This record gives sequence, C-alpha cells and structure tokens, in this order.
Amino acid sequence: MSTPPSPALPDSPSSKGKTVMILMVIIALGMVVSFNWMLSLQRQKAEDRLPMQGRVETDPLPAWLDQNGKERHLEQLKGKVFVVSYLYTTCPMGCAGIAEEMQKLQAEFGGDPNFALLSISLDPEHDRPEVLKAWLDSKKLGGENWWFLTSPDGKGDAIRDWMTKTFRIVATKRPPAELEKNPVDKFDHQLVMVLVDAQGRIRTPTDTNSVYWPFHPGHDYGWFPRPIREDIVKLLKEAREGGA
Repeated sequence: MSTPPSPALPDSPSSKGKTVMILMVIIALGMVVSFNWMLSLQRQKAEDRLPMQGRVETDPLPAWLDQNGKERHLEQLKGKVFVVSYLYTTCPMGCAGIAEEMQKLQAEFGGDPNFALLSISLDPEHDRPEVLKAWLDSKKLGGENWWFLTSPDGKGDAIRDWMTKTFRIVATKRPPAELEKNPVDKFDHQLVMVLVDAQGRIRTPTDTNSVYWPFHPGHDYGWFPRPIREDIVKLLKEAREGGA
C-alpha cells in the first residue's frame, strides 16, 4: 500500500518577508535607474538646446578700427559664428588670460571660414590701433579672423554701454581713489566670453547664464555646464546645416 503524499508546508512568515523585501529593493533600484536616466535626458536636451538671449541688432559705431587701423563693421560677420570678449592693454589682471583663452579657440577653429573672434577694447581712449598692434605682437596673439577693435574717436562710453545692453558684460570705471593706488587698473570688469551664432543670435549655456566663464575651475550643470568650445562645435555644425 503506497503512502499518501505529505501536504505541502506553508511558507514561513520569514520567507514571505524576504520575498517582499527583495521585490521592494528591485522596485527601488528600478526607480533610481529610471530617475537618473530621465535626468540625463533632460540635461542632454538642455545642453543641446543652447538658449537664445537676444540678438546683435546694431553697430554702436559708424565703424570700428582694428589693430591695423582698418575699418570694420559687424555686418561683415553675418553668417559667421563668433566669440566676443573685452580686453584693454594696460589691464593688470585677467585680460591677457582671456586673450590666451581666445588664442586657444583661434588655434582650434581659426581655419573655419564660418568662425571669428572679437576682442573689444574697454579703453579706446588709450588703446589706439598702433597700441593694440604692439601689444598683440608682444604676446604673439592674433589671426586673420580675429579682430581687436577700438573706436575711431578714442571714446569708450558708447562701446561700454552697448556691451552691457547687448551682451550683458558689465564693466565700470574704478573710482579716483582706487586709480590713485593703481593707475593702470582702470576698470572693474568680468572675465567672460559671449557666443553668437551665424544668424546674429546670442546663444547661452543655460537659461540663467548668458556668458561663458573660461577661468572657472570646473563645470557643473547649474552654472558652468561645459567649456565654450563644445558649443562652438555645435553652432558651426548648425551653420553648415543652414541654421536652427
């Protein structure tokens, strides 16, 4: 006579608890992975978007003078991606550093006919074309598509106002008391760059940040998402493909 099979033993409470715990861990890990993936997509979308914050509408001067005394007009840059920055030749702080960063961009992108650089003097009263030329030669800076611009009349107020309104690059004259201590340190200004696309639109790294900070020690998504060169690559590609 065969022995009837023993009835199955019910799962113990501890076994059920382990199963529930494992399922909860799996669900939690899935949520974390999904969240990180969605965040990555959002960041990538923001980086690819390059927000537009204004347009280069007008020239502040009837004509500029470059380092060779040649007249220049911003209309000549139509169809080009270009980078704008301030400098002045007696600056004791970071202007030479900004120029060196621009030189790196020139070395990388200067061979592209759709690319240009503008370094605009904060101090046209002093920085006449021959002064700019001597300063550039001493530092071995420059290139065919890199303009160092000053005003024909040696006045700077209109230029500084235009730079603030158009590019949001702020520069202020130092008060007389500070100038007495250091006469060549004439301006308090930002060490930044601005990027303009081939259609004259100012393109920015984020919705809240309108300039690029080349001397920031690191890059993070909120304020300093990436070096400017990465966005130059994007805009040159955009220009070749006929715009955004």
